[in-house]
Amino acid sequence: MDAFANVFNKKSELLEKELFGEDCEEYYTDFLSKFGRVAAFISVSDINEQAYVFRTSAKSAKDAWESAKAKALEFINAESFSPIWVKADITVKGEKKAFSNLLELFAKCRNKFYRHGISFDKELERAVTETELNCCGLIDYKLGKIDITELNKHLAANDLKTLSQFPEDVIEFNCKSAFCDEKNAVYELYSEGRNCGRRKSGKFVKETALKVITTSADYLAMQIGLDGKFDYGFYTTRSKAIPGYNILRHSTSIWSLLCSYRITKDKFILEQAENAIGYMIKNMAHKYPERSGKENVLYLCDKTKNEVKIGGNAVSIIVLTEYMNILGSDKYTKIVKELANGILELFDERDGSFFHVLKYPSLAPRDKFRTVYYDGESVFALSRAYSLTKDKRYIEAAQKAADRFIEKNYEQYADHWVAYSINELTKHVPEEKYLEFGLRNVQTNLDKIYNTTTTYHTYLELLCVSFELVERIKENKLKCSAINEFDEKALVDTIFHRADYMLNGYGYPEYVMYFANPGNSLGAFFIRHDDYRIRIDDVQHFCSAYYAVYRNYEKLYNIREQASALDK
Repeated sequence: MDAFANVFNKKSELLEKELFGEDCEEYYTDFLSKFGRVAAFISVSDINEQAYVFRTSAKSAKDAWESAKAKALEFINAESFSPIWVKADITVKGEKKAFSNLLELFAKCRNKFYRHGISFDKELERAVTETELNCCGLIDYKLGKIDITELNKHLAANDLKTLSQFPEDVIEFNCKSAFCDEKNAVYELYSEGRNCGRRKSGKFVKETALKVITTSADYLAMQIGLDGKFDYGFYTTRSKAIPGYNILRHSTSIWSLLCSYRITKDKFILEQAENAIGYMIKNMAHKYPERSGKENVLYLCDKTKNEVKIGGNAVSIIVLTEYMNILGSDKYTKIVKELANGILELFDERDGSFFHVLKYPSLAPRDKFRTVYYDGESVFALSRAYSLTKDKRYIEAAQKAADRFIEKNYEQYADHWVAYSINELTKHVPEEKYLEFGLRNVQTNLDKIYNTTTTYHTYLELLCVSFELVERIKENKLKCSAINEFDEKALVDTIFHRADYMLNGYGYPEYVMYFANPGNSLGAFFIRHDDYRIRIDDVQHFCSAYYAVYRNYEKLYNIREQASALDK
């Protein structure tokens, strides 16, 4: 028997112990009593291509498992296939459903959020797992249907009988599942719900935050070419590149690399961040001809769309001040001043608003308003610029803009940039109105954030930076009457809940083995409801969010444990 077969046999033996234990049929009795058969699935991946799935059904779980194992082993021997990752699924829950009712459910479901497998016959011979249905694009959620042609292609590719028409009834199922990695570590997986298919993790711990920060930062660093430009992103299930480029997303991605470097001191991460900073600066342009000793105005230019966006100036300031703070340098002070001047050029002192978009290269007006994000980014950046330069123009403009946030009820947007901006502003101007607004910005959105069905990443940033504001109010005894009514326990509970829930977007191997090129997605973050998209800004926001959890973990942990002790 060759080496690959030995590897598979070892992994399948470990999986079998996890799936069956001492009483091999105990888990599968309910499904067997309902349908008279049990289905077993074995998925194998060599990391380089999408997993192959081998399935069988039988009148006992053990027989189904042995048969699926034999099919997988036959393939491994015939193809000299390296089974680096092996995943096993056996049906444990099932329900007979009218196919028409299932279509109605698809139409109401968020894209890729149907979390069950489907058997298209009662013998379970044409059973397709949840991961196949979603990663292979077999469900059209917009139209609320399954395309029979696409389904038959998938069935035929897996040596299964095709359908002449859809049956009136199907079997919807979930599985008891386990995964064995390249080191022969075995993980029990969640079998249902929105965590379906991910390893069970227990309470969220600091080590998990560190792992996902490290791997996602490594992913981002590897996307930077010799010219400092990122490989922008792709749709993982088709390995299709996302067209275009966004210089703002380029810039914010550098920020998360720098945050990672604070923890890991990885020189490669810093070198790649510096390379990307160079590309960012090459995309800047002065408003006026350069004159020695004269203060100029500088803009970050999105040359792909011939625009100057105020948010571009803002995120550039955030990146450059972060870099200088880490290294104890003043290298980019002049550039930060000129970028901040660019923000002031687009600031209306009369009402505290910003003009968002200019045409490039003419710098003629284009859009007064583009996105609420630019407002929070700009106040954050002006506050950072003031920290560096002590130029009162920057902090006074930031205050005026923050007054507008309060007047216009910006808490309605649940915007992480607003949270960042208020936290930064109040380091210099700890006025009660700003502190109270910062608390309101998170408090009014806690329920919405806790119950959000997607892994929406910026919410965790909002939560954690608001937690920092709360702690600073308490530690420095700042005047803020609203702190007395603030529910810090609910905030901490929501942070831990979201930190765990967002792992459903992390590139664990048990997820990415079903993507077109698994190795390209491992350790990154994806957006399930956008065809498992991986884009640099998605990875950045996840990385930044977990960095915020990491740097606050001890305080968060202590509050959680104290609250838990009181509950007992």
